[in-house]
Amino acid sequence: MRDEGDGGVPHGALLARYAEAVCRKDAELAEIRDRLVAAVGPAGAVEAAATVAIFSGLVRVADATGIPLDAGTLALSDGWRGRLGLDRYGGAVNTDVSQVRAVIPVDVRSQFA
Repeated sequence: MRDEGDGGVPHGALLARYAEAVCRKDAELAEIRDRLVAAVGPAGAVEAAATVAIFSGLVRVADATGIPLDAGTLALSDGWRGRLGLDRYGGAVNTDVSQVRAVIPVDVRSQFA
C-alpha cells in the first residue's frame, strides 16, 4: 500500500491512504479523514468509510468460515504469503499448500480452475 500512485482514480492516493489508516488504526486518521472530506465532500467520505468497512467485514467472514484458497491463487501467492505472514492466520489451515502448482496460470479464468 505504500505506493504513492492514484490507481487512475480521482483522489486515489488519498483514498488508499485513508483505507490504510483505518485498517492500521493510524494516529493520523483524524487528519487524513479531514483531508478526505475536504477533497471528496462528506458524502464521498461516507462512501469511502462504508467501502473500507465492507471489505474489512468480507475478509473477516471469509477467514472465519475457513474458505480455502483456490489452486490458482495458491500458486500465484506461493512466493509472498509466508513473507507477509498470511500463512499464520487461523484460516490458513484450511488450504492444502501441497497443491501448489509449478506452472502459473496464463489467464484469469485458469487461475480459478
